[in-house]
Amino acid sequence: MTLVMAVAAIAASAQNNTLREPGTISIQPKVGIGIGYLSGSWTSDVIGNDNKAKVGFVGGVEGEYYINNWLGVAAGVNFAQQGWKATKPSRTGDIDYKAKLNYLNIPITADFYVLPGFALKTGMQFGFLASAKMDGEDVKDKAKKFNFSIPVGLSYEYKNVVLDLRYNISVTKVNKEPDNDDNKWRSDLLQITLGYKFDLK
Repeated sequence: MTLVMAVAAIAASAQNNTLREPGTISIQPKVGIGIGYLSGSWTSDVIGNDNKAKVGFVGGVEGEYYINNWLGVAAGVNFAQQGWKATKPSRTGDIDYKAKLNYLNIPITADFYVLPGFALKTGMQFGFLASAKMDGEDVKDKAKKFNFSIPVGLSYEYKNVVLDLRYNISVTKVNKEPDNDDNKWRSDLLQITLGYKFDLK
């Protein structure tokens, strides 16, 4: 909370950091990549070990309303290919596999513009599972259909082109079962997108 207040104070001391007048609404189509990670806790016989990141596609659209010269509120919808890679032990040797989780995500963020065009952002994201596979096998019935995460990140805009970097910290676990302290894995996502802003007002 102290950090947020400090950021707000710095931003408030500047002039027109949003590059737009208060009350303006912008729409931003965006595309990019997501780097999925496995977090949480698990036993090696369930998930495996030697977990690695998985790269996928991220794309969608975001709208933003500018409250004043340093603060905007944004909401959007995007499709994200999440998941991870792992090595699972078996009787015949280690098996490499990919977990592919596709989500329809709805992020809502507060964007603090600390410098002209440069924003720090955080908020909440609601994710709805579209599909879940492990090496081609459909495991959607074993995964939770809803994922809540906390996005934190930053963006920079130049001539309406926006580079956005954010990390979505998953709060809810992916797996339905087994429901115990040893197996609660989560699907985090680092995403990098490039977008273009159109002002509606």
